[in-house]
Amino acid sequence: MNKLGKLVGAVCISAVSVISSANADSSAFTGAYVGVTGSAIGMALDGERTKTLGQAQTTKGKAGMVSPAAGLEVGFSYPLSDMAFITVGGNYQPFDTEVNANNVTKSTNVKLTSADILSVFIEPSFNITENSAFFIKVAASESELAATGTDVTNKTYDFDGTTIALGTKTISDNGMFFKTEAGITDYDSITINNILEDEAGSKTFTSSVKADIEVAYGQVTVGYKF
Repeated sequence: MNKLGKLVGAVCISAVSVISSANADSSAFTGAYVGVTGSAIGMALDGERTKTLGQAQTTKGKAGMVSPAAGLEVGFSYPLSDMAFITVGGNYQPFDTEVNANNVTKSTNVKLTSADILSVFIEPSFNITENSAFFIKVAASESELAATGTDVTNKTYDFDGTTIALGTKTISDNGMFFKTEAGITDYDSITINNILEDEAGSKTFTSSVKADIEVAYGQVTVGYKF
């Protein structure tokens, strides 16, 4: 996240230098809007597994899932100056996909299933031309992850995260707009307990796994400003 923060800062400085010489008008973006989104979403889990019974042992592993998704976005943009405005809104992103978690849990029958992602966001935006702008997005996101299988006590985990993204948006005279963005969400870690594991051909111990979760995404939004 530190590297991403430095990148955001560098891009902002470059954008401001371009904006200062642009003939821009933020009023084109002012008002409420609604849009549909298309995304490619990748979720990565970086976990550490610890045996809780039997011979003490700690191992590390990773698992991931990638899925296309379509969603909805609504928001409102308010002008701050001729060349800057701020957008606030919400996003609903379906993300139902499943991954075999044996690389993280070291069990042969534990699956992780993701749920839909809900987020609220704020987007400081800066006009580059009269009908196009560059923005930085900061969002609060929440989702669920379900652990299921014969070797684990089935449970659903709620987790929250913070998103940082960069993007551009372009609006036409008739109110239609096109928006692209890419970002990363850093979620809370989760702990999966009571995983049954085989040793010497029989289930003789249990283990637990603590996993850090990150989501990277690219998104295109097409919508209408009222």
